[in-house]
Amino acid sequence: MTKQSRNLAFALDPRTKLFLALAANGMIFTAPLVYSLLMVVVTSILLLLEGKWKFVCTFLFVYIGAAFFFDLMKNLDIGTTGTIVLASLFLMYRIMPACVVLYYVITTTKVNEFLACMSRMHVSNKVTIPLIVMIRFFPTVFDESRAIGNAMRMRGIRLFSLRTLKSPVAFLEYRLVPLLVSITKIGDELSIAAVTRGLSAETKRTCVATIGFRWADAVVWAYCIVVVVMFLLRN
Repeated sequence: MTKQSRNLAFALDPRTKLFLALAANGMIFTAPLVYSLLMVVVTSILLLLEGKWKFVCTFLFVYIGAAFFFDLMKNLDIGTTGTIVLASLFLMYRIMPACVVLYYVITTTKVNEFLACMSRMHVSNKVTIPLIVMIRFFPTVFDESRAIGNAMRMRGIRLFSLRTLKSPVAFLEYRLVPLLVSITKIGDELSIAAVTRGLSAETKRTCVATIGFRWADAVVWAYCIVVVVMFLLRN
């Protein structure tokens, strides 16, 4: 089996990804930690099947480390600074799984597949177009941020350097100001591109993307439903 055919075999339908995102976020923000871990497991497996093992290893290392140190420090008298660190650790291990689920959905869903999915569900363009802009927005911002970081390194401005330690505010200014300006332009350009391509037309459109439910979709749906039912029965 070639790499392309293997990816097609494990490729999920966009509707399955949306259901996974809804179920995962519901469990992460409302259920106990064990249900969040169950969603972390299935998302990590899906990312590994997409070949993003470096991202998964980094995420698991940071996630487990944040949960461990939070559990270690939560009963200690650590003062104001420690409380800020504790709050940061809490946000990391509670919000990171939701961010990873959205990362999987955004990076593995093509715009034409998402359009076909929304069309089959008869979703209004007033909902579809903002979602399409969002799907294109975050990867574009990430690429722009990486380009800004490369330009800073060419000028000798690095995150862990003596120059940065002497003036951290200047580092933030060099990094954030160009990024904020780029974000504004990117949002406008993506919105204009969506309108220019006729996405706002109310006519029925055709699509060359092939979407549909496969056995992998059935497995993910069953897994998410079982986790949700377990949580509901527990309550």
